[in-house]
Amino acid sequence: MIDFKALEAEIKATAKKWLESGEVKFVIGYEKSPESPIARPFFAHTPEDTEKLYWGPDCINNLTLYLVEEMKKKPKKGQPPFTHAVGIVVKPCDSRTIVELMKEHMVPRERVKIIGVISEESINPDKLYLALKNVPASQRRNIRFHDAGENFRITYQGGELSVPKKELEADKCKVCVVHKAVIADVFVGTGEIEFKPDDFSDIKELEEMSEEERWKYWEQQMSRCVRCYACRDACPLCYCEECVFDREKPYRWVEKSVQVRENSFYHLVRAMHLAGRCIDCGECQRVCPMEIPIRQLNRFLIKKAKDRFKVFSGMNAEEKPMFGTYDLDDPGEEIK
Repeated sequence: MIDFKALEAEIKATAKKWLESGEVKFVIGYEKSPESPIARPFFAHTPEDTEKLYWGPDCINNLTLYLVEEMKKKPKKGQPPFTHAVGIVVKPCDSRTIVELMKEHMVPRERVKIIGVISEESINPDKLYLALKNVPASQRRNIRFHDAGENFRITYQGGELSVPKKELEADKCKVCVVHKAVIADVFVGTGEIEFKPDDFSDIKELEEMSEEERWKYWEQQMSRCVRCYACRDACPLCYCEECVFDREKPYRWVEKSVQVRENSFYHLVRAMHLAGRCIDCGECQRVCPMEIPIRQLNRFLIKKAKDRFKVFSGMNAEEKPMFGTYDLDDPGEEIK
């Protein structure tokens, strides 16, 4: 069983040590929100701030998004380049994002200090809200999770309830293969968790469709897209200074109007840009207001990259990017 309070204490102690020694400019972690039962991102700038740091299965956001934003900042003209390091708390899946960012030279290793948490699952916020439906909103404060074997014992202001873990588990965690941070300066938690191969059973139905059936399926899904770009904005691997879909000149890639054709083009181009890079953190689908199954599309390409090019992203920063290499023996479609 996982002692979330003990993990939290380790995170606080490590972050405080780094800030007191000046090893990092700040630490990106999580804190409990006063308005929501779900934890939210938090930036600890002083040793005193670390007391607000929190850890639990409701730590959902992929915090590497904020790491990228910090690395992209440029000094004023005439000033030396930034060399300060930033601390960050990462779940196992999110640590793979850092590996990809290092591979693409977006995050220099010396500029990040990583607290890697050994953890088994995150919860789905929608499922948590459903579990708390009979709890008055005024009492959804000070929510804490306690591991009770097969269940979570959830305490809140004025009461507690017990919920089976499986009822709260995020879909991405059901197929997750990495339960220990791939890269870290400090590991929080104990125990070695076996690497579990991904059988991609969740996209089997999609794979078995004909090309015509699959295209019709995605047309139906993309017809609901409102092009809010939340999926792009939540993705730490969409870090271009100017997205091709925001560009007006010298040419526009896609119309602003919300049409199936334009929506499909946007999602297909974005999916191809993530092929061989996506680590399946699920942030794109989590933030989608229309609940479009974007992860299905990404996982379809994750499987193609794995089967054809033996690429499993986010595991080795020394590997070259899939689209950054070329070999005469690379597999491809048969040309007729």
